[in-house]
Amino acid sequence: MILVMNVLFALAVLLTGTWRKWRDYYDTILLVSFWNVFYNFICHDYLTWKFHPDFLLAHKPADMTNTFVLLPATTLLYLRFFPFRRVRQLVFYFAWVAGYSALEGIWLLTGYISYEHGWSLWWSVAFYFVMFAVMLLHDRRKGWALAACAVCVVFLIMYFDVPMQK
Repeated sequence: MILVMNVLFALAVLLTGTWRKWRDYYDTILLVSFWNVFYNFICHDYLTWKFHPDFLLAHKPADMTNTFVLLPATTLLYLRFFPFRRVRQLVFYFAWVAGYSALEGIWLLTGYISYEHGWSLWWSVAFYFVMFAVMLLHDRRKGWALAACAVCVVFLIMYFDVPMQK
């Protein structure tokens, strides 16, 4: 299912022509992908969530596929189609948070993801609220987005007591 979602998101980018706008959102794509790689680097022996993906992928290949396909596709689609009117912006934002949360909920129910060290679906939902807000913030005010990311990373490392040395 994880591989299927990556393929579907990649197809959505291709079929909507959003791929043509990759240069406009390249910085934000790098930011989102970087933080996922950073999570895997910092937490490689202390994962708070772990994928149990399709027969073709183990956790690391699945997460790297998400890093280089799903997350860039998400960033492109989210920013490219972000509406101009305030009410539509809120609906759009909440729809993406709800969609990602529902997808992860399905992955949890079907055993494609598990949680450890106190992480839960509710933490993921909170994370998605931050992730989509930071994507938009980074597209408009990069410095503020980087500061927000740094604060979030420090908070999560401290809250989940992630060991920083062996």
